[in-house]
Amino acid sequence: MNETERRLTEELERAAATKTVDVDHLWQQVHERTTRPVRRRRPIAPYLAAAAVAGVLVVSATLLADSNQETPAATASPGPKKKPAPKTSGPRPATVGDWACKDRRQLQPGTDSMTFKPVRAVLDPAKAPPEAVAYGVPLYEFTLNGKSGTLDYADAAGRRIARTELTRTTTGWLVGGRTVCSGPGGRPSPDPVALGRHTSSPLPLDPQSAQVKATPPVGDPILLDDRTYYDAAGMLRHRTLYVFATKGGYEYASMPGEEGSYAIGGQREDTIGGTVLSPAVGTDTTYIFGADDNLGMVLSYLTKQRAVEGLTSRDSATDAAGVSQHFAFPGGRTLHTVVPAPAADGNTYVTVRRTTGDDPPRRF
Repeated sequence: MNETERRLTEELERAAATKTVDVDHLWQQVHERTTRPVRRRRPIAPYLAAAAVAGVLVVSATLLADSNQETPAATASPGPKKKPAPKTSGPRPATVGDWACKDRRQLQPGTDSMTFKPVRAVLDPAKAPPEAVAYGVPLYEFTLNGKSGTLDYADAAGRRIARTELTRTTTGWLVGGRTVCSGPGGRPSPDPVALGRHTSSPLPLDPQSAQVKATPPVGDPILLDDRTYYDAAGMLRHRTLYVFATKGGYEYASMPGEEGSYAIGGQREDTIGGTVLSPAVGTDTTYIFGADDNLGMVLSYLTKQRAVEGLTSRDSATDAAGVSQHFAFPGGRTLHTVVPAPAADGNTYVTVRRTTGDDPPRRF
C-alpha cells in the first residue's frame, strides 16, 4: 500500500467511525417488508460500517490502478492537437522604436565578389531578411507604402540600429541606401579609438584560429588593439588584435579568430608590413552592405635597429596624420605601428623615421 492509499484508508475509517446508524430502526423496516420470521436480532452496525469502508476502498483502488495505466488507443477521445513551439532563433518581426545611437552614417549596397557589380538585393516582406539572419539582428520591421518603404533593424530592446530604403519592383522590394548606427570609421562615437586603447575587456587569443595555427607563436602574444564597432547592419561588435613573434618574424591575429584561409609566412623584420582591421562579421562582399565595411589598416615595422624612431603616415588628399605607437618585442626588438587616418586607400604615404635620416615614403 502506497502513501496515498494509506491516507485514503485512514480518512474513510475515520468517517465511518463518526457516522451514526440507527440499526434497530433499519432492522424493523426490513422485518416488516418480509414474511420470514426474525429468529434473532443481532446488531449489524459494525458490519455495515466495515462494508461501507470496503466498498469505498475497492472503488478507490480501482481508480488509482486505472490512473497508472495508459488509455487504449481505441477508447481514447481525441483531444486538440498541440501546435509546435515557435522557433526563437533568428530575427523576428516587431515594432521598432527610436534610434539606439546618437551618431549614424550612410551606406550604399556593396559589390558582388564574383561579378564586381552592385548587389541588387530584392527582399520579401513575408520572410526574415537573409542579411538579418547572417548578421544576427534580433528584430526587424517592414513599413511599406505604395512604391516606397523602409526596413528597420533593431536591437533586443527594440531600439532602431539601421534603416534601409526600399523601392517596389515586379519581383519584390529592392534595397537602396541605408542609415546605420555608427560614428566615423565604424566606431561607437566620433572620437577615434587609438591603437592600444581598450574600450572593453579584450577577447582572448584563440590558439585554434587559422593564423595562429599556421604560424605558431614564439613567446606570449602582445595586445595591440581592442575596440567596439558598429557593423553594416548597425550591430555593436567587439574585435581584438594581437601580434606575436614567429620563427620567421611576426604575425597578427584578429579575434574573433578566422577558421578558414590565412596567409602563410607572416611579416618580416625591417620591412613595412601590416594587416587590415576587418570586422569579423559581415566582411563577405556578397552581403548587401558588406563591401566597404572595415576599420582601416595597421602598418608596422619590426626591428632591432636603435636608429629607427617609428612610423608616420600622411594622407595626400587631406594631409591627415595617423596614430603612431611602439611596443616592446621579444629578443630586444621594437614593433613600430601606425594607423592611417583615413583608412589606407591608395593615397596614404608611410615613412620609416630614423635618427640617421628618414626612408623615402611608401604609398599604401
